[in-house]
Amino acid sequence: MEDESLFEDEVPRVLVVDDEEAVLDIVNEFLVLEGYYVKPVGSARAALDQLKTEPFDVILTDLKMPDMDGIELIQRIRDWNPDPVLVMMTGFGTVETAIEAMKLGAFDYILKPFKPDDVVAVLKRALEKRRLRRENLSLRETLNFYELSEILSSDRGLDEQLKLLVEMVHSNFGAHHVSIDVQDPEQPNNFINRVKLGPHPLEFKHEALIQEFLNERNVLLHGQDAEKFIYNPGLVDGRVQSFMATPLRLRGATFGLITASSLDPGVQFSEGQRKGMAIFGGRAANAIQTARMYNNLEDTFTQTMEGFARALEAKDAYTHGHSDRVAMYSKLIAQAMGLPPVEVDRIQHGGLMHDIGKIGIRGDELNKPQKLTPAEYRMFKSHPVKGRRIIEPINFLRHLIPCVYHHHEAWDGNGYPGGLDGEAIPLEARILAVADTYDAMTSNRPYRKALPHMIAIIELKRCANRQFDPTVVTAFCEAIEDFRKARVAQGLPVPH
Repeated sequence: MEDESLFEDEVPRVLVVDDEEAVLDIVNEFLVLEGYYVKPVGSARAALDQLKTEPFDVILTDLKMPDMDGIELIQRIRDWNPDPVLVMMTGFGTVETAIEAMKLGAFDYILKPFKPDDVVAVLKRALEKRRLRRENLSLRETLNFYELSEILSSDRGLDEQLKLLVEMVHSNFGAHHVSIDVQDPEQPNNFINRVKLGPHPLEFKHEALIQEFLNERNVLLHGQDAEKFIYNPGLVDGRVQSFMATPLRLRGATFGLITASSLDPGVQFSEGQRKGMAIFGGRAANAIQTARMYNNLEDTFTQTMEGFARALEAKDAYTHGHSDRVAMYSKLIAQAMGLPPVEVDRIQHGGLMHDIGKIGIRGDELNKPQKLTPAEYRMFKSHPVKGRRIIEPINFLRHLIPCVYHHHEAWDGNGYPGGLDGEAIPLEARILAVADTYDAMTSNRPYRKALPHMIAIIELKRCANRQFDPTVVTAFCEAIEDFRKARVAQGLPVPH
């Protein structure tokens, strides 16, 4: 594919600055004939104002001007934007001053009176120097971008990687707005924003951009063209002056994009910066794909573990469905206590997995109407420890350890396995203890029939401040009544 930017202006842009109108007219006339875009202005201050509205490749300026001379103009431009190439125009008597200007950053000088061919020759050399300088800068930027992309190491979470990526684009490219959008897996024509940086709520024409990528065109636009792929450019403070986008691809298929926008008229994104953002895009695509694969693996493994727990209960008529009910009651309590949705989900998941340690215990020896022997009771009490050993090596299940390991702790410290008391017991374990005990009391067991709902509630209240956290008991007692009423209204069974 030919390496070229979409819509990038091929006509060299020259700003001519001179306080003599005749000089401006002559230079403007022959440079336009040579194919240049020319903007003549009559003073240094007018030149600075013009630079705020549009970019230029070369600035051809007179040395002696009344309001601000060429030396000061060069200094101001160099402090603000080093990209344009500066060429001085001067008379014979100011050659030494022109040489001083070159020391400050001017590329060359032209003596007045001049021939048009001499001016064109200097401008061609100036443009060639600018081209080489930008190519070198582009190479250095590309190398820097590869180094920066290594910072996005795979041991960081996806959200952290994507946030760091947009911050890199923002800080390294001077972008006012940076956004990463991906296709909605369920609705491929819709795009979801994963992360953005900047105060401006820009909305992009995703389908049009994707079509450009499919046509193997690079998207790098300036000036009025910069708004071509934006629905609402008028919503931002000022106009979008420069815009670039690069695709996120997976096995050749585009599934998202990174966009960057600048509102500064004096700043244009370069081809090197677009290539740099493409490098970041490759890293972002890999991170998103890795996260998706990891999430799929995590979901599959979690479902397998939950399947084991359910299969274990399914072998025993007395405990069938126990973990699902404990998860349901735990969710009720967590919601009643006003916990954040993420915590509610974690506690519900903990309810499903809380007895996973019973995989290592022979249930047929424990499910009997007689009282357990001391040895059998020790075996039963070992299931929290066994459960912890099962899930501890699995990174994405470690957050469930408090539920699995501590759900038999008691508020007064007489529980197990750690003998913790009060608020030293993790809140999720205190919640599971109430949910677990309620379901055990209202379910049939080998040694007794299920207790009525009200008896179970009375027993929970009696054991508050001893076995259970009283705040959790109160939350459960309030939540379970509303839950039971809703179930009855739907014709669903509840413990009697």
